[in-house]
Amino acid sequence: MNKRKTFSKVFTGKLLISIPLILFIILITIYVLSQYSKSILSETLAYSTRNYVDKVLDSQQDKTFEENYNYLKFRTNLIFETTVCRFPGLKAYMYVTDPDGKTVIDTSPAWSLLVSIRDEDMNVVDRKVYLCDYESLCRFDEVREVISEYNSVYDVSFLDFIIPGKKTYKYIEILEGYVDPDTLKVYPTTVEITTERIPDWMGMYEDTGDVVIDKQMISMPLNNTEGLLTYKYDTETYEFFIDSEKVTGIHILTGRDLDLNDYQEVSRRPFSHHMTNEEYYTDADGKEFVIVTKITDDFLRTFLSFIILLSFIYVLIDIVVCFVLSNISYSKLKVFYQNEDYRKALMNSMAHDLKTPLTVMSGYAENLKENVQTEKREHYADSILENTAYMNGIISDVLELSKVEDSKSKDSFEKLDFCEIAKETGDRYSQAMKDKNLTLDVKGSFIRKANKKGIERVLDNIIGNAVKYTSEGGTIKIYAKDTPFSRHSMIIENTPIVPLTVKADRLWEPFVKDDSSRSENNGTGLGLSIVRNILSSYGFRAKIKSQNNDFKIIIK
Repeated sequence: MNKRKTFSKVFTGKLLISIPLILFIILITIYVLSQYSKSILSETLAYSTRNYVDKVLDSQQDKTFEENYNYLKFRTNLIFETTVCRFPGLKAYMYVTDPDGKTVIDTSPAWSLLVSIRDEDMNVVDRKVYLCDYESLCRFDEVREVISEYNSVYDVSFLDFIIPGKKTYKYIEILEGYVDPDTLKVYPTTVEITTERIPDWMGMYEDTGDVVIDKQMISMPLNNTEGLLTYKYDTETYEFFIDSEKVTGIHILTGRDLDLNDYQEVSRRPFSHHMTNEEYYTDADGKEFVIVTKITDDFLRTFLSFIILLSFIYVLIDIVVCFVLSNISYSKLKVFYQNEDYRKALMNSMAHDLKTPLTVMSGYAENLKENVQTEKREHYADSILENTAYMNGIISDVLELSKVEDSKSKDSFEKLDFCEIAKETGDRYSQAMKDKNLTLDVKGSFIRKANKKGIERVLDNIIGNAVKYTSEGGTIKIYAKDTPFSRHSMIIENTPIVPLTVKADRLWEPFVKDDSSRSENNGTGLGLSIVRNILSSYGFRAKIKSQNNDFKIIIK
């Protein structure tokens, strides 16, 4: 016989088989996320191109590059900022080269003020863009720190991206300063750094109830202000003034500068994607400029935590599925092992119970062959017949037991009152109960669908055992009982009895008899096994309970 499998072996086997499938699913997940990341890059590149070329360059080709410089610089920084904020892990590098290939505009941190000049119908007739460059901003050490760490707000993993309330955003307001009317440059003297916690990655653009964590105001005078105009921003009315004249405008602080070397370093990393787009712009003097947009992602850094989380979920689901399947498989194996043990125990018990009468019969037969006294021949013959009847009873019960176990019960079912059948069965044992002075009390009703012949066999066996093993003057009670949170049940109780020497549940097993009842020919020990199998085949459950002198069989 092959070595029996334990549950752990069944579970381990299924888990090992499932590992390649889990790895395949994880690889598919990585591939899908990779394609998703590439599609985001493609969409972002198209978005940047549309916003830059279609909305900016086409409307500015009637001016020279020098006349357009501040506006183009402003638009470059603005598009850069919105590009890197579209998705976590994106890196962008934008620059403009002149006909000689020299970079004339790049994405460097700057504060910009867009002044729109409108007519009476509020149509824009001209624009001026005032710039505060990197050097002017870095006159303030605290501002330099903000600029250096700014992009870390969006340089996050995908989990950080989808979990709200984890990110903080710092931005700078130039409250006071000076502007140069000739160069359109801004020189700040008072700045305010505001730190906010944003609930999602678009919080800086949406009214999402951002929580202000801290505000820090810093001032530093400007030594030479000759020829400059004063600039002031009113934090209460959100209005801009140049030399006390109200202007319309917006202000932008772009992300941390990413030069070409940084871009190339990111784009060379494994599992990263990068895309480039070039657009051509011809100014009023006929000079051709190239606008280059480079976008890359750090796929592994962005999605690693998400992939690990998904992998953990996959493994957890796999373990649960393998556990359930293993439990089902092992339950079938367990039933097979139990049946195997049951058959072996049945054969061993039957052999043991048949051996004793065979030995007795063999001895009596040998005595009969000899010339024994005539008066003993009848005794020997009676003993042989008695043991033959006992063996025949064992074989009949074993055949009946096998028939019950193997049948799929095609018997006709009908509604039966088990208590009424118990009364009829008790009447057949009236003389035996009278001889032992026993009292039978049947109360209630237990109506269920079953085969009448089978139930009669069940109750005949149970009541017969009760009559046989109840002490003289005892009582046999049969009653139906309703219990809270339990199914309706029927109970056969007899008392007093000689206390059992074996566990009550073992009496269901074939050939198991209490020592006090194991006389030579006192039953086969198969009756209760047949009872349980008949009830089980009809969909009922049965329990044996015994305490001190009390014995109960409960049918549900």
